[in-house]
Amino acid sequence: MIRGLFLRPPSENSKEVGATEIRGAGSAGAESSRADGLPTKVPSSGHIVYEGNGASSQHYSTEFEARGIRGFHSSSGSGARTHIALQPVDERNGSKLIINGFAHKRARLLGFYARHKIDDTWIWLTEDFSWQEGAAGRAKLLVQPDQDVSEIGSVTGSNIVLEAQWLYPNGESANCGSLMFTNKLMAHALGGLNEASYHNTLAAFEHSLEAGHTYFEVDLSYTADERLVVSSPRIRTGDHNKPEKISDMAYERVMSLTSHGEPIMDARDLYELLSEHPQYCFEIDFHFVVGENAKKRIKSLLEDFNHDDETLSRLLIQVHTPEMHRDIDSVYRFEHYQYLVGMKMDRLNEAITYSLDVGICALALRWSLATASVVEQIKAAGLYILSYTAEYDPSLADALLRSGIDTVCTDHVTPRMLMGAEGRMGQKQFFVFYHSGDKDAVSRYSVDSDQLRLLRVKSGALEIRDSEFWINDGTQRLLPQQFTLQRRQFAGWKMRMKIDGKTHWYCSDGTFRTKKEALAAPPTERHLFHDQDIVPVISTVEGAKVVMVAQWVPTKRFARILEKWLPKRQ
Repeated sequence: MIRGLFLRPPSENSKEVGATEIRGAGSAGAESSRADGLPTKVPSSGHIVYEGNGASSQHYSTEFEARGIRGFHSSSGSGARTHIALQPVDERNGSKLIINGFAHKRARLLGFYARHKIDDTWIWLTEDFSWQEGAAGRAKLLVQPDQDVSEIGSVTGSNIVLEAQWLYPNGESANCGSLMFTNKLMAHALGGLNEASYHNTLAAFEHSLEAGHTYFEVDLSYTADERLVVSSPRIRTGDHNKPEKISDMAYERVMSLTSHGEPIMDARDLYELLSEHPQYCFEIDFHFVVGENAKKRIKSLLEDFNHDDETLSRLLIQVHTPEMHRDIDSVYRFEHYQYLVGMKMDRLNEAITYSLDVGICALALRWSLATASVVEQIKAAGLYILSYTAEYDPSLADALLRSGIDTVCTDHVTPRMLMGAEGRMGQKQFFVFYHSGDKDAVSRYSVDSDQLRLLRVKSGALEIRDSEFWINDGTQRLLPQQFTLQRRQFAGWKMRMKIDGKTHWYCSDGTFRTKKEALAAPPTERHLFHDQDIVPVISTVEGAKVVMVAQWVPTKRFARILEKWLPKRQ
C-alpha cells in the first residue's frame, strides 16, 4: 500500500474523467496532473487533509486565501472525499490553525475526527490525546476549527486526515453514506414477491414500496451486445431449464424473458423508476467485474441515466476489490461506495484500510460472520455495515440491528414485521433434542417420565426430545449420553439449529454457520461438545429447538481391522 493521497482528474462541470483535479497554489513535493489521466499524487506527509465526508460543498479557496495558505482544494472526488482540501503545515504558511471550509445544506458540523497512517494501518486520536488503532474502544476526540495543529500531533512522518462529522437536526448522522444507512432494511433484488427471491422486477419494487421499504438493492448485468439489464448474472429461460448467463444472450433475447413471470427491465427503465421516486436510494450490484468490462458497464449506466448527477448521487455502488473500485471510479466518481467483504474475513483489515484510503463509506458481509468483535472493529473505523441476507426472519434482522449493524439486506422482512419482532431474539429459553447421528444406533435413555420422548426421525435416526426449557444462562449441562452403535464409540456432540429457515452449526469461534459459511476465509470447524458438557449462552428465539447430533468413530479394535483390510489410498 502506497502511503499517499491520490486524486483522479475529472472533466469540467462533471464527475466524469477529464483534465484537471487539484485547484489552488502548488506545494513543495506535489506532482502536477498528468496528461494521460493517471492519478495525481500528493505528498504523504506535511499536510492536514480535510475530508468532507458528506459535505454539500467546500470553500477552502476563500479560507486559504484569507490566511495566506498555499493549499489545495477539490470538489471533484468521490465517496467521503468528494470534497477535499490539503493544508500544508510549514513555515511558509501564515496559519497553522485547523480550518473548516466545508458546508452542508441540512446539517451542522460537530467537528473533525483525526487519523493518520503508520505502517499501512490507520490510527485515531482519542479523548485522552493518544493515538489508537480502531480507537481501541476509546472515544475519538472531536477536533474543532481554530485549534492549533500542534495540539493534535505532528505531520512530519505522515499527513493527518481530519474527517468532518455532520449531524442532522433530528440527531442522526449526516456523514457520507447516511442517505442509505439510516434505512434499517434494504429490499434485496427490489424485494421478494410471492415467496420468491431474486426478482429485480417492477412488480417486486411496487410490492416492497407498499410494504414500507425505502432502500433497494438491484442487480445489473451486461448482455452479449453490451446493454445493461436489471437481472442477476444468470436467469432461467424456462420452467425446467438450468440458469443461463445473461452475458451469453443478446439484449432482445433477454428482454423477451421473464423473472418469476414478470417482465425484465433494462437500465433505462430503472432510471425512469428512480426519477419517479426521488426520495429513495438504491444499491447497485454489478457483481465482480474489472478492467474494461467494468468501465464499459459504467459508461452504459451513465448513458442510460442521461448523465443525471442528481439521480446518480442516490446510488451506492458495491465493489468487490480495490481494482474494481479503481476501474469504476476512473470513469465516474460516485458519491457512495460499499466494499463487499462477503465471506473473505481474512481480508477484513485490508478492506477497512482501503476504504479509509479512498473514501468508501461501508462494508458488506454475511450476517453470520458479523461477530461482536468484527462489528466493533468496523464501527471503530467509522464505516457503516450492511449484513446480508435475512430472508424471512424479522427477529434475526432485529437482533442484527441491535448488535450494531446499520442496515440488513432482506428478501421478505418488512418494516412492520421488524417492528413487531423487537427483542424477540436474544438470551431466550430453548429446547434441547439429542440425535443419535446414525439410523443403526440404539437408545438406552429412560423415557418412562414425561420429560423425555423417543422418536425415529425422517432420516431413520433416533431422537430424544427433552420437554424442559433450557435456561440459557451458560450453566446447564447436557444429559449423559445414552446411545450405542455397534463397532463405534461416542466422540461427542455437534450442535445445530434452524435460523431463518436454514440449518446452522455451532462453530469453534462461537458463531452459527451454514456448511458453506464454515468454509469462509479463514475457515472454522464445528465445535465438538463432550459428554455432559456445559452449553454456552446462545442467541435464539423463545422455544427454539437446538439439536445435539452424536458423532461416532470406529472403536480401536474395529479401526485396526479397517486399517488391515481396507486398501490404503495413495
